[in-house]
Amino acid sequence: MDFLIERVKEILFSPVPTWRKIKEEEATRTSIIKEYLYYLVAVPVVATFIGRVFVGLPHWGLRVGFFRGLIWAVVAYVVYFVAIIISAAVINYLAPTFNAQKDSIAAFKLVTYSLTPYFVASVFNIVPAIAALWLLGLYGIYLLHLGIPILMECPEQKRLSYTVVSVIVIIVVMAVLLGLVGMILV
Repeated sequence: MDFLIERVKEILFSPVPTWRKIKEEEATRTSIIKEYLYYLVAVPVVATFIGRVFVGLPHWGLRVGFFRGLIWAVVAYVVYFVAIIISAAVINYLAPTFNAQKDSIAAFKLVTYSLTPYFVASVFNIVPAIAALWLLGLYGIYLLHLGIPILMECPEQKRLSYTVVSVIVIIVVMAVLLGLVGMILV
């Protein structure tokens, strides 16, 4: 847990040296998932569950039932992992297009750690009236932009375009998968 807290602080408050440190780390997808993602992905899932089941939407008085919310939470938890894996695979696949180095672990690290602000800011989903504050998670776009040349070894002249395409990939994958879950379960 100490690693998680330290890494969150490092990536949020001193991203460039942290990206360099992340690049040098001997990590696997499994170690990143076990040490980092298991906990961070739980933040939006648990916060949204609490917000939808216990708090509701104050203007409409809407809440979802406990079991419906629980099923959504379990499925959404899994879908976040799938979305991260797919996004990283696509970003890695596109690397040569931007004269960047293909490296599936680096792409996984890039997606995982650049989503940190989104996961942390999702705590606001507990209170649906202020849930829009998850937009603070957009800081992750800047983190992604900083991490692309370090982790994917992208040249400076292609950095912005690679960042834009990567952001679009992540948004589309997350929106499609989580949207499907939302349509089916809630």
